[in-house]
Amino acid sequence: MKKYIYIIVLLISSLAFGQNQNEVGCTKYLAMSAKTNFENDLKNNTITIYLRGGIVSVIKKEDLVFQKKYGINYHDSGCVATKDFDYYRMYNHHVFAYLSGKFGKDWKKELNTNAYGIK
Repeated sequence: MKKYIYIIVLLISSLAFGQNQNEVGCTKYLAMSAKTNFENDLKNNTITIYLRGGIVSVIKKEDLVFQKKYGINYHDSGCVATKDFDYYRMYNHHVFAYLSGKFGKDWKKELNTNAYGIK
């Protein structure tokens, strides 16, 4: 009887480890999700640049000018820890490509340096 219990426990424990996400699959999903969300935001004129925040807001007065000039919103996550760094970096990559295509390189001089994916 103990022999069967050990076998069942071993089988169940091996299944528990099998629930880890495949990093490549997860990254691929994030990339597709970021692209799809960017395309939807572009259609709805709600494009956002995600910023690394802190205790004090990283959005300054000149950033408000940038938002209006380029039709982009900044999102400051504040001091809340997030696990979506990769998603924000990928989404911002699409925003940066869009801005470069539409406005050339000048926008980069005005971009908030706390944007994910800029460094």
